[in-house]
Amino acid sequence: MKKIILILVGILIISCSKESETKYSTDSEKVFLIITENTTETELTKIASEFKTEKNITVDFSKTEFSENGKIKNLNLEVDCNDGFKGIAKSSGVILKAKNSGFSRDYSENSKVPFVIGAM
Repeated sequence: MKKIILILVGILIISCSKESETKYSTDSEKVFLIITENTTETELTKIASEFKTEKNITVDFSKTEFSENGKIKNLNLEVDCNDGFKGIAKSSGVILKAKNSGFSRDYSENSKVPFVIGAM
């Protein structure tokens, strides 16, 4: 019985844990960026360039603070989709340890939420 409970608790912990790596997509219908506590300045530079080139989305993280190892210390993200949708998200390193941040832009015609920025 104890083994079953331990296995169930383990599965629960794994399934509830947040994503720890940076994820993004520049798909034709929906684009998104998920920033974690492990996201680096190098990653964001590459991703911002891709968003600008492929979707004309401006991703500005110039006010973001990074630690010596290159990972985010305090996030200050400004996104302008250049089609009327834009926003700002700020997260401290403490908040990023518990919850990821980023944005999503859904280009589909019947989208109920075409743009969101902040906790992801």
